[in-house]
Amino acid sequence: MSFRIDLHDVERGECIVLDSGGEILMVDCGSSSRIIRAGDVNFFDYVRGSLMPLYAGARRRSFLLTHCHRDHICGLWHILRSDPLYFDRLFLPVSPVGGGGRPLLLEFALYVYVFLSRATEYSQVNTGVLRLFRRAVRRAGAERVFPVRAGDVFPFGGAEYEVLWPPEEDFPFAPEFAAAVDRLDALMSSPVLPPCAREFLNLRQAFCAQYRSFCASSPVSGPGVSAASALLARMGGLVPSLRLLPFAGRAAGFRSFSGVQRLYSQALNAASVVFQNRRGRSPSRDILMTGDAPPETIAAVAPSLREGYFCLKAPHHGSQSSFSPVLGSLAADHILISSGASGSAGAVSPAYAAMPGVCHCTSCASCAAFQSGGCCSRLKVCYSLSRPALAVACPFASSGRGSPPCGVRVLTPLGVRGCFCG
Repeated sequence: MSFRIDLHDVERGECIVLDSGGEILMVDCGSSSRIIRAGDVNFFDYVRGSLMPLYAGARRRSFLLTHCHRDHICGLWHILRSDPLYFDRLFLPVSPVGGGGRPLLLEFALYVYVFLSRATEYSQVNTGVLRLFRRAVRRAGAERVFPVRAGDVFPFGGAEYEVLWPPEEDFPFAPEFAAAVDRLDALMSSPVLPPCAREFLNLRQAFCAQYRSFCASSPVSGPGVSAASALLARMGGLVPSLRLLPFAGRAAGFRSFSGVQRLYSQALNAASVVFQNRRGRSPSRDILMTGDAPPETIAAVAPSLREGYFCLKAPHHGSQSSFSPVLGSLAADHILISSGASGSAGAVSPAYAAMPGVCHCTSCASCAAFQSGGCCSRLKVCYSLSRPALAVACPFASSGRGSPPCGVRVLTPLGVRGCFCG
């Protein structure tokens, strides 16, 4: 059975497609950039005009979202607006619960929802987790929407894939993030506040409970998603009264609380879905997908990892801050790095250039290793050739023409690009 991996150049974002015998699994689809510089193409035009037609003939199409950041999800909504039935299955991450039994991502997002204008980009980005399942169910139908968390297994391409992260219970939220939510709770829990404050807290608790309830079934419970949506609407009805509370000015400015926006973004990254294929009796191409997982997450799943991956997806666009020494010990043959030209996630870690695997990158603009010494892959050994040899011996690597022996392609609006940078 043929197996192919397509790494799409979507500028500041990520979209990777696994293709196994005509069945595809798209992992994330989004961008923070309006324009893809390779070809000067609007991102959404690329999704509608190139990405969707490319896989239109697949016998089955699935989508897996690693986390709710715009650079991973906005393309999904564009696809579903164009064709609600494009995907047969949507795998969406659950919002985990911390050691104290609190779903802090949901709780913080609800504060943003009621105290900040929904017209702001900050509000739109940080409340996406609240509407994730509702939007998916409304556009694709509840029967196509599956929540995923650590321990779940799903079939794809004749193999099984296991979700390693995030755990649904006892998630290790950063103490600083938990403290930020606690400060908001303290403001809202004053006994001298009008009834709307207590009503909000009660509705928040009910919403979080309903969220956990509809995520308990697979696929999700459509009525449960609708019930949660109704609770969210009731909280929305409290907004005019809540914004008249004495501390509303302070609450509306909680972006200025010590790094709270950064902490929330980091918490979303830390809850990224990490998954890999299960090894069967027959030889397989082992793949590890990591979303935007930080080093702490990689360390947590390390006992479940193995050496000798065929392909490793570098977490968080290959940034230095997200590199984990654990990754360097896995001896992956191929490394996928989706890094925008602006390097919004930070410079690509030189550690990937030092690893033995051939790197496949969407951009070299933020790669210090490239700036100092050129493409790191030219002198790496490729084990996908008929005989192991330097990557320069691969006719596809420099030209992008023909079929790559490894099955890994970098796709741009201008066509398929070889795996050498520059």
